[in-house]
Amino acid sequence: MGILQMSLMTLYSELENICRQQILDSYPSDWSEDYINRKILFEYRKLFRDIQINGISSLPIKINSAAYKFTGKAETKFGDIGLIVRITHPGSRSFEGVTSLEAKIIHKNKRKFQEIKGNQLNIISSNVQYPMLLLYDNQSIEKFHDYSFFPSTAKQNHAVVVPIHIVESIIRDKVPDYLTQDKARKKLPIEANSSIYKFSVPLAYQILFRYFRGLDLDFNQDLIQRIKGYEFEDILDMQNRTLPQYLLLVSVSYGDSDSNIEFDINREIFRDITSSEPEEFQF
Repeated sequence: MGILQMSLMTLYSELENICRQQILDSYPSDWSEDYINRKILFEYRKLFRDIQINGISSLPIKINSAAYKFTGKAETKFGDIGLIVRITHPGSRSFEGVTSLEAKIIHKNKRKFQEIKGNQLNIISSNVQYPMLLLYDNQSIEKFHDYSFFPSTAKQNHAVVVPIHIVESIIRDKVPDYLTQDKARKKLPIEANSSIYKFSVPLAYQILFRYFRGLDLDFNQDLIQRIKGYEFEDILDMQNRTLPQYLLLVSVSYGDSDSNIEFDINREIFRDITSSEPEEFQF
């Protein structure tokens, strides 16, 4: 099969539709971050396999992606989803950046994100630059940061990202001592309204207009090797749950650069996501 060519805004709409459809299909019976994460990553992987887009720069861009699940335990100090982007420009070597996304769902009966914990956010932001809180809402999100060029599909957005550093500031404003020992592990619910959504952008926008340009990524090579599963602080690292539950790898090649780059990760501990349905892996 050849490379699928698509305009930038068509691709934006397709990615928005993936997020919207998987989130709405999961509510209410399968309403969990893990279930939604897996379904979105599976559909994303199908869409972004050998695709070429135009309109994001003066050069055509070829995208290749792969998605994996960590075979260890869930919950990490790097968030739910690790994202590594490899960017290649004509006549120059490739460079890689990484980020993490920690997913949270809206409560079924309350317009709040109930499962936010101060210490969890602090740990993630201490390990990765520019980490994001990924928010899933079964109702349309319309109060995100105002970008006038968003297509009409964005009005039905259900997945947005907010910088974790901003979320920490929102929490700190309400609970200044939230990181003290007796409060650090407690849940700190945040209302699903403009107080947090005004700092958000749609997930599709963040991927296409930020990550694919190399923005909001951490270029620490030691960190990248660690997220790939090659470096551990000690032999108990995997048992201590220090890798992302899911890993998304994206190759972004500008112009005539080759996008068919073999993704270099530790395949002994990461497995391909070949189904949208959850699987139980034993490490």
